[in-house]
Amino acid sequence: MSPIVLELRNISKRFRNIQALDHVDFDLREGETHALVGENGAGKSTLMRILAGVYDDYEGEFRLNGKAVHFHTPKEALKAGIGMIHQELSTMPSLTVAENLFLGRQPLNRFGVVDWQQMEQVARKELTALGFPEINVKLPLGNYALGIQQVVEVLRVILSGARVLIMDEPTSALSPAEVDRLIQLIHTLRQQNRSIVYISHFLDEVMRVSDRITVLRDGRRVETLERQNTNLNHLISLILGREVNAALPPALPEATEREHVLLEVKDLSADVFSNVNFQVLAGQVLGIYGPIGAGHFDVARAIFGMYRFDHGTVTVEGKTLPANFSARDAIRHGVSYATESRRRSLFLDEPIYRNITLPHLPKIGRFVPSREQELKVAQPAIARTDVQPPDPFNPVGKLSGGNQQKVAIARWIAFPPRVLIASEPTRGMDVGAKNEVLGILRTLRNEHFGVLVVSSEPETVLAVADRIIVMTHGRIVAQLDNKDLDKDALIRLI
Repeated sequence: MSPIVLELRNISKRFRNIQALDHVDFDLREGETHALVGENGAGKSTLMRILAGVYDDYEGEFRLNGKAVHFHTPKEALKAGIGMIHQELSTMPSLTVAENLFLGRQPLNRFGVVDWQQMEQVARKELTALGFPEINVKLPLGNYALGIQQVVEVLRVILSGARVLIMDEPTSALSPAEVDRLIQLIHTLRQQNRSIVYISHFLDEVMRVSDRITVLRDGRRVETLERQNTNLNHLISLILGREVNAALPPALPEATEREHVLLEVKDLSADVFSNVNFQVLAGQVLGIYGPIGAGHFDVARAIFGMYRFDHGTVTVEGKTLPANFSARDAIRHGVSYATESRRRSLFLDEPIYRNITLPHLPKIGRFVPSREQELKVAQPAIARTDVQPPDPFNPVGKLSGGNQQKVAIARWIAFPPRVLIASEPTRGMDVGAKNEVLGILRTLRNEHFGVLVVSSEPETVLAVADRIIVMTHGRIVAQLDNKDLDKDALIRLI
């Protein structure tokens, strides 16, 4: 058995009156991938932020290579060999691959000037060692797909001295092919005797990549298992604390009023998509599925006035929006858009109620609305989306990812639109939170609104959509009723 490189014993952490971690034990062996799973709010991120030096006010013992340590900053943790790769990449797309790898610590020549040749040589050598010799280190990183950007992020942390890597939802924005390559990279890192903590809600990936799995629930460690001694159903039961069906529930029966066209897109074309045509009906959830880079997210932004298109029309309830319309025009015509990047669309330091009311302030009061007026609008939306905890004054940044997504949706149903575009509505969520968010979308559909769900997760569109559009390489390749479809069928189409 490999030696233990780090161990946490009886770790406890409180945030005011909330016990985030309660006497949690965790250890990591050399050359091991140890997965950490649990629902949103289970304590995974808190535990990893203690490992990475983000939180230093905790109780318990932290030992690294047998010695007691207590990090006060991420810089201290990285210096000791622990690096964290966050869900949101911190790379700079406009800089070259080599510049990203050596950001902030470029090698200098004897004149004190950046040694570009050495930097590029080392970058090529290290990428080749990881199995990516095809990456041109002189090209801007933004030229590459997200999967390659993720690889560069991992290597950047390694070159900073990390022997222990914490990967937080590393595949949430990757296509299936990119996921496979990242898993290959993880196997390569293990062969180099690097140790990995792998946090993910994609339990099938956890079963593929991990040696051991630790389950957290409500801030406590439930169990640590060898991967070969468990299965998906057992894992989900441990996560939720009850026996459940691992599959998402099926979509509800079709709504009765389906003849009214709420949104019509005709011949929409831009640099990354072409000849896109579809309709969203009242009482319908239309899903658009495709891999990252298929153009479907850009189509969604174009419908909301956030991406310029060269040709085509967008019509809402019979009214064609003007050329080069803005997001404000779209909102005025009854279209809203819950973006896939909830952390960028929300104001994390602001309270929940303010995040919900900000787009609607002119509707709430003639001048500057009072707090009471804002709360009157926000609280029903909070209740309807079941944001937990439901305290309207709670800063959004303190909520779990699933509850942040609920706030992002609550923002737009405070004054319900005719059409809600939900882009990656369940990204990075556990099974329970996914079901709750999808339930909100189904409720809107049953109230005869139109819902457009755009996702690179086939499970999401299969679970909620009445009809599914499949896109790849900027084009629609199929439009199907969601009857007897499965994940394999959608993946074959792309």
